[in-house]
Amino acid sequence: MATIRIGVLGAGDVAQHVYLPGIARLAREGQLELAAVCDAVESRVQNAAQTHGVGHAFTSYDEMLVSGEIDAVVNLTPMQLHAEASLKAIAAGKHVYTEKPIATTLADADRVIEAARQAGVVLACAPSMMTHPECQEIKRLVASGAIGDVCLVRARGSHPGPSWLMDYVSDPTWFYQPGGGPIFDLGVYPLTFLTGVLGPAKRVVAFSGIAIPRREVRAGIAKGKVIEVGVDDNTAITLDFGNACFAQVDASFCVLSSKGPRTEFYGTKGVINLAADANEPPYEVFRDEPERELRGWLTPEPVYRGRLMPPRRRPDAGPGWTLANGVAHFVRVIEEREALVMTSEHARHVLEIMLRSYESARSGRAIELTTTF
Repeated sequence: MATIRIGVLGAGDVAQHVYLPGIARLAREGQLELAAVCDAVESRVQNAAQTHGVGHAFTSYDEMLVSGEIDAVVNLTPMQLHAEASLKAIAAGKHVYTEKPIATTLADADRVIEAARQAGVVLACAPSMMTHPECQEIKRLVASGAIGDVCLVRARGSHPGPSWLMDYVSDPTWFYQPGGGPIFDLGVYPLTFLTGVLGPAKRVVAFSGIAIPRREVRAGIAKGKVIEVGVDDNTAITLDFGNACFAQVDASFCVLSSKGPRTEFYGTKGVINLAADANEPPYEVFRDEPERELRGWLTPEPVYRGRLMPPRRRPDAGPGWTLANGVAHFVRVIEEREALVMTSEHARHVLEIMLRSYESARSGRAIELTTTF
């Protein structure tokens, strides 16, 4: 079977730090071909191509699409451009992996989904976290009843904001303008994970606003620039999954640091804790079984200690896993070797949650959700 040829659209910070190194690794392993990269800034795209051994560098997206060099596009444009960039690729007959969110409006999400359906191409939607073996393991544990019925979840989707990050090189202004913000940039991760584990949410209520109206960029090409914040930078979301199962999610550019867990699921028989620190076990399970006089925390082993027992998780569960592994899954779906986990319908549901969170905050009421997956 021919190797799928990937064209990466966008050579900014996310591409340089995560996707291009990850996709280049996948190419070295023979899982795909990193055939082209495209960015409007010529110096940036040439540097990316040289650094990662990419054969073709384009400053024109249209030229990359008609070049005959690629089969699929990895869309790493700014969030406000995702829908139009995906639609262009689909119209050119290319499979699309789009970074989150799928679009910034439900109407645009519907356009992208319908275009992909009519064109018969694969549309995979980040974030790719539900392809991570540990996320799949949490989903399996919850579905198996390991902690009973889930009653409450707390999840974190926050950091100080890109203007504060010392390793962010590009100008982060667009993160603080309409179409950006911490819900789309960060909250999308826990929202995707929670709905991936628990299924579609039914209602959302939120509080949201601008807590820090001016931001000074601390590093990179825009160091010292003062940004006037034009989109909410601090949001607290509560989801209703039905049957009195609720989830609380923070999506904020106002969290300088945290020692709290990334996520905790509270069930009728136990708790699952996802660690916040790389030195901690990835997840732990609390069990309460009075009939067995058992109460305490269990730390699952990465592998069984018995020589004859199989590994608990696939080899790619280790620290080598990155968001670029979602591209590997995308390729295997194109090759019809796997079923798509990162579906467009799931991405549309998460987008509705994010948009309705703003609506709830403005109106002061809970909002019914209409999408599902």
